[in-house]
Amino acid sequence: MKKTLSLLLAVVMVVSMFACLGGSALADEEIPTVVWYMVGGGQPANYDSWKAKVDAYLEEKIGVHLDIQCVSWGDWGDRRSVIVQTNEPYDIIFTDSGSYISDVNMGAFADLSELIKEVPALTDVIPEDYLKACEIDGKLYAIPAYKDSSMTQFFVWTKEYVEDHPEYADAHTIADIGPILEAVHEATGDVFLMNKDGISAIIGDKYDNFGTGLPTIGISYTSGENKIVPVFEQEDVLADLRLMHEYFNAGLINSDAAVADEATGMCALGVAQGWPSAGDTVWGPGRGCPVVVSQFEDTVLSNDTVQGSMACISASSEHQLEALKVLELVNTDSWLRDALAYGEEGVNFEYVQDKDSGETGVFKLNNDWTLAAYTQGTFFDMTLEATKDEDADTYTVPENYYVNEVQVQNENATPSPALGFIFNAEPVADELAACQAIFAEYKGLIQTGTGDPDVEVPNMMEAMRAEGFDDIVAEAQSQFDAWLAATQA
Repeated sequence: MKKTLSLLLAVVMVVSMFACLGGSALADEEIPTVVWYMVGGGQPANYDSWKAKVDAYLEEKIGVHLDIQCVSWGDWGDRRSVIVQTNEPYDIIFTDSGSYISDVNMGAFADLSELIKEVPALTDVIPEDYLKACEIDGKLYAIPAYKDSSMTQFFVWTKEYVEDHPEYADAHTIADIGPILEAVHEATGDVFLMNKDGISAIIGDKYDNFGTGLPTIGISYTSGENKIVPVFEQEDVLADLRLMHEYFNAGLINSDAAVADEATGMCALGVAQGWPSAGDTVWGPGRGCPVVVSQFEDTVLSNDTVQGSMACISASSEHQLEALKVLELVNTDSWLRDALAYGEEGVNFEYVQDKDSGETGVFKLNNDWTLAAYTQGTFFDMTLEATKDEDADTYTVPENYYVNEVQVQNENATPSPALGFIFNAEPVADELAACQAIFAEYKGLIQTGTGDPDVEVPNMMEAMRAEGFDDIVAEAQSQFDAWLAATQA
């Protein structure tokens, strides 16, 4: 009897063991894995240990695992095309304006217009206008990385040159800078330094070219007329170009501006896109001296400013909602956001405290983490990177310029009336290509002040009209009017 009982117990134990194993295997099988293709420096060396920690976190939070596939920069263009065009299995993929429309047109990406309602925390983070900028024909196919997604230009002044000219802080237009620049040039000999691209913001801050790649066509951010116009023939643009020509003739702009490929080094003044504290962290070090800034005109928002970084979900994905939940968590959860941006805690980075405030920062232990942070999600929930005083063994965490500066700029941006409008260039593709080539010939003369705009602009526009410029305007206006009627119905 005892022997029989022992055998029965043994059988029960074996059955129980297999039941447990089977249950565990089944549980693992039931945890979906979201495959996400990113661009960067290739797969990180410590990816497996990083993934184990991230999977455990995601499993607890939203019941998924994550498979990151990081393609190197040099291979990304070709690899992305193969992935999308052959419908290779994936759930999320990074994209930008360069390929977004064509990929949507081939049916590569899922329509998220209804599904996004399942992740309300995501729409709480990303404003409606920024999602609208990713729409095509009224449907949402991408989640933008909400970061410096509007465009703000700054006059960047060499600090020591304007110490006697505090009025620089109130110089926000091309007209405002003239007297200050003249006084600084007389005192130092330095100039308004630019390359052959000139000041594209003269046009870009006033008119949206709605993705045409042709700055000579656009719609005003502020006129309220919903009219597509030849931008360089508008009086607000011509007034600035005439002033630039005056500055050039007065020697206030470098004489080689129209042909210079680069514009670096010591100067009185430059123009750059960013946020105020970039003067201390980026533009000053680049110039090799302290700088101060004043904002150039208004912050603007367009499809182009938003579509520099987007995450799309495959139309063939079996885990579309799970993929969207991953994106929701990336954009709302600092632990996951830091893990994607900085790597594995204790291996790639560590959390530290500011020596004075006690604010938490990230100190990078190495540069081995290869994923490109800008491709992943918002920067507003990332822990800021700290600097270390090696002698004192203390850390300094900067003020949160993303929240205090960039987010404020985004929230106050002037949206384009063409936000969400996607121009179909196919009917005028030849005309558009010809006009783009003509603009490339003239932009160095016109946008640097080198040429007389009252001579060069008519010459440029005459050449463009001979190639069908007015046909482009008419086609764009027709499409825009139809889009307005559909979206306002």
